[in-house]
Amino acid sequence: MENPFKKIIHDEELPQSLRKKVMDDVALIKLSLDMADLITVKYPLTVNEILKIKDKPYKK
Repeated sequence: MENPFKKIIHDEELPQSLRKKVMDDVALIKLSLDMADLITVKYPLTVNEILKIKDKPYKK
């Protein structure tokens, strides 16, 4: 794939369609990272905390 940023002259404004594509790609990457964090880190920690609470003896 050709790098679209090499076509831009330094003083030229970025085309709106290219700007939208880049921002959409960044948003997709951020969503992917958030989903990976949720599945690999936060969900196991939550389950672990629930099991710890369940294993504690009941105190009166």
